[in-house]
Amino acid sequence: MNDQKTFVALIFLTLQDLFGHRTYRLSIAAVLLLPWLLLIPSSLFLIDIGKVFLDMLFTGLHGWMVAYIFFIAAPMLARDIELGIASIFLTLPMSRISYFGARLLGLMAGMFPLFMAYLISSNLSILWAGHVWQGYVADSLWISGSSGLCLILPPYIALLSVLFLIASRATGAAEIGVFLLGIWILCWSLPPVLDALQNPTVAAKTSPWLIDLLHFIHQLLPDLSSSDISLRLAHQLPLSASQVAGYCLQHLAYAGLAWGSGAWLFSRRDLA
Repeated sequence: MNDQKTFVALIFLTLQDLFGHRTYRLSIAAVLLLPWLLLIPSSLFLIDIGKVFLDMLFTGLHGWMVAYIFFIAAPMLARDIELGIASIFLTLPMSRISYFGARLLGLMAGMFPLFMAYLISSNLSILWAGHVWQGYVADSLWISGSSGLCLILPPYIALLSVLFLIASRATGAAEIGVFLLGIWILCWSLPPVLDALQNPTVAAKTSPWLIDLLHFIHQLLPDLSSSDISLRLAHQLPLSASQVAGYCLQHLAYAGLAWGSGAWLFSRRDLA
C-alpha cells in the first residue's frame, strides 16, 4: 500500500516539477501561437494551402515533442542520476521498478498539456483558414489534422521509453544526450535511405550485407517520422482502420519493450 501511495505521489511530483519549469510554461504559450504563425508561410502556396498547412502543423508538433524529450524530460532524468535524487526516492518504501514507472507516467502525462494546447490552437486556425480562404481549405480538413496530430504521439511515447532505457545505464546528462541524439538521427535518416535502396540502380551499387544491416537497424528503432500516415492525412487519402491500429500497436509495443528492458537493467544497477 505504501509503495502504491509513493508511486502515485511521484507521478504528481513529476508533473509539479514540470509545471514549475519556466521553459515548460513558456512552451505551452508557444504551441498556442505556432499554428497561427504557420498560416503566414502556408498562404504563399494558395492553391494547396490546406495540404501545406497540415504538413507544417505536423512538422511543428514533431519539433515540440522532440524539444520536450531532449530539453525537459532528459535533463530531469539526468538530474535524478547525477544528484542522487533517484536514490532518495528509493530509500522510501518504493521499488526501483515503481520509481521508473512513476517517472515515465509523469513525463508522459506532461506531454498532454502541450499536445492539447497545440491541437486546440491548430483546429481553431484550420477553421479560421477555411473561412478566410474558402475553396482552398476543405471543410473536413480539421478532421484529418486532428487525426494526424494524434497519430504523431505514439512514436514519441516510444522515444520517451527509449530515453528511460538509455538512462537505466547512463551516468549523467552527457551520455543520455549523446545516445538519445544518435538514436533520433538514425530514426529519421534510415527511412529515406531505405526508400532510396528500392531503386534497382542504387541497390545494385550497394553491398547486400549493408542493405541487410540497415534493415536490421531499422527494425530495432521506432518510426518517428510517421511519413506515410501523415502524407495520407495531409492529402486526404484513404487510411484503413487496420493500418492505424497496426501503427499504434507497433509503437506502443515498442514503448513497452524499451521501458521494460530499461526497468530490468535499472533494477540491477549499482547506484552507490
